[in-house]
Amino acid sequence: MKKSTLGALIGAGVAASAAVAAPLLIRNNKRLTVSRLTYRSPKVFGSLSGYRIVHVADLHNAEFGRHNALLLTQIEIEQPDRIVITGDLLNSYKPDPAQALEFAAAAAKLAPCDFVTGNHEHRLPPKALADFLAALRAQGVNVLRNEASNVYRGEEQFRLIGVDCQEGKTATLTDLMKNRPAGELNILLSHKPHYAEQYERSGVDLVICGHAHGGQFRLPGIGGLYAPGQGVLPQYTSGLYKLGHTIMAVSRGLGNSSFPLRLGNPPELSVITLLPQK
Repeated sequence: MKKSTLGALIGAGVAASAAVAAPLLIRNNKRLTVSRLTYRSPKVFGSLSGYRIVHVADLHNAEFGRHNALLLTQIEIEQPDRIVITGDLLNSYKPDPAQALEFAAAAAKLAPCDFVTGNHEHRLPPKALADFLAALRAQGVNVLRNEASNVYRGEEQFRLIGVDCQEGKTATLTDLMKNRPAGELNILLSHKPHYAEQYERSGVDLVICGHAHGGQFRLPGIGGLYAPGQGVLPQYTSGLYKLGHTIMAVSRGLGNSSFPLRLGNPPELSVITLLPQK
């Protein structure tokens, strides 16, 4: 068989495979899944036991149902005590603050809602970023920019810390963790998981983050293939990671940014339940 003929047959086979796979990949990008994780600690006791945190990561202006009705319904089903959004709520390549704000406003009506910036928010012009964050606050969203707040449930409380997504600025976390009571639970919201060593050194108990998009393409036995900030075969892409005393919960996220498709990696809504140590 001539090389030209063989090449044509291979090309036709690749094209046919792509045509078959494309609808599956597109459906996979809209197949909302829920991952339920458990965080156990001796610092969780009393009324904090059973506290449920719904984690929204990397929505990137994606829609699940008209006006995100499917996503919001699923969040409501999970009965969250709190909703946390760890950045990249919008997509800087096609920014639509109105769509992102519509979702945030609806989420804030379901439960107290917190937000930290992602790299896509920081790609906005300074005034556009300031206006976007001000609009989030006006919708009742608690925007944490290198600051902390106390969260109460009944007679118990934990400390919620949020760090801004800016390269080289995570040392701020060390200052936020200074002189904290030894028995107090500290939960960190941050966009990027590849600062894991800094999170561990800070002494924070639980880190909630996204950014890695699950490694975009996930293969059985291998995991994610590529993540920004981590490169090929990234270490932190999905689920719980133990870093000494610190536990890091990484969401695969909900949307996409520059690369539009996922493989073996459907969009994920994470639910983290706080429980006492066994």
